[in-house]
Amino acid sequence: MITRICLTLALLAAIPVWSQTTGTGTGTGTGTGTGTNTGTSTGTDEQPDNTVMNSGMLTPPPVSGQAYPIATGDEVRVNYIGLGLTGEVAYDDNLLAGYSSTPTSDEIYSIWPTITLDKSTLRVREQINYSPGFTFYHPSSDYNESDENASANLQYRAGSTATFILQDSFLRSSSLFNQPFASSQGDISAGTPLQASGVIAPFADRISNVANVALNDQAGDNQMFGVSGQYGLLDYPNASQVPGLYNSTLWGVSVFASQRIASRQYLGGEVQHSIIASHLKGTDSEVQTDNLFPFYTIYLRSSERDTFSISVSGGPEHYSASQQPEYPVSGWTPAGTLGVGWQGHLSTVAASYTHNLTGGGGLPGAYIEDKANIAVRRELTHTWEVNFSGFYARNNNKTPLFPLSEPGGHTMTAGASVQHELSRSLKFQIGYDWMDENYSGIGALAKLPNSDREYGAITWQFNRPLGR
Repeated sequence: MITRICLTLALLAAIPVWSQTTGTGTGTGTGTGTGTNTGTSTGTDEQPDNTVMNSGMLTPPPVSGQAYPIATGDEVRVNYIGLGLTGEVAYDDNLLAGYSSTPTSDEIYSIWPTITLDKSTLRVREQINYSPGFTFYHPSSDYNESDENASANLQYRAGSTATFILQDSFLRSSSLFNQPFASSQGDISAGTPLQASGVIAPFADRISNVANVALNDQAGDNQMFGVSGQYGLLDYPNASQVPGLYNSTLWGVSVFASQRIASRQYLGGEVQHSIIASHLKGTDSEVQTDNLFPFYTIYLRSSERDTFSISVSGGPEHYSASQQPEYPVSGWTPAGTLGVGWQGHLSTVAASYTHNLTGGGGLPGAYIEDKANIAVRRELTHTWEVNFSGFYARNNNKTPLFPLSEPGGHTMTAGASVQHELSRSLKFQIGYDWMDENYSGIGALAKLPNSDREYGAITWQFNRPLGR
């Protein structure tokens, strides 16, 4: 898998890049900057009577495959290469979360080098991020580990109307928290997730990889069609660390059609098919879903650095679940997602709520999942900002007769942080993370799966504009 990621990154690095007119509705800009708060806004609000501004359709968030943006409008920049180094000191009051009924606290020291590439030309937009990590525990040095974080996002304009999109995200870690500055920043979209995400083993070796490929074509002035495929992998290399949780794989395909019914309003529909397999000892637990989701998106604001959209999608979902030696289970259930994204000059807010049937994510069988996400970021001044994030997920088992079945449970997390820019290239952050889980039937989470974590981090960042 690492080889595939490296080949993908090498391919992307060798291709010239582009910033597309039609975009994905996630608020990417076209300014060039060298550091935070240095972007120069060149966009104006979309006007209903401006035929030039309205000639390119946006891809609505329910089908774009993109997360809502994290950076505020004033931070948006393209055509740069960035190098960075983050050091963090943390204290966790329950390192053995889920494994022991007696809390064990530890001091945690982490360091993350980072490299970021963002390039843009008339045909290709390329974004690459890579960050290895090294973490040291005291006094529990047996938990010392290294991480891998890599992501790539390529958008290629194949013709005057067609756009090819390739995304890949890879993570190898043994800690939920080992991502620099990630705990108070979300990864929230308006799309309906295919795989369960409500189970968290906070301190266990895991490998995850999600790849998405899509082709969108604006067939007319106000019509767009698209097809996409997705692959997902969740792997626990050390099964003894996660009794009751299982590796899983996901394959999915979807087709959508979108109609612009007004300058800032989109109406459409999406058909999805997915196969989710949880790999148990000696057999697989497989869940197949078929969805037919109408969707509606309204952009209350839509400029290069100030976007505000509300999206709703939902409809009938058919599922079938199988696991030997039990008889297969099938049925229908309502499903849907509500998503809100706002990227302003000084603030970002992303929130979503989803109700659907899913599987995988460590769980065997089929589950009804209710999940809510929120992430808020606010620049108080040019040098001070605050972040908040919250997550809640509840899973209820729809296949209770399957072997090794888990009745379900819930997960809640929250994070808050304050960041101060000491200089153009130096930032300091302090924050707090909290997690609470209740899955009594899962051995890895049955005892005391709660955690409180305080941390302080300092980041050095150097950004150099490309083409100068």
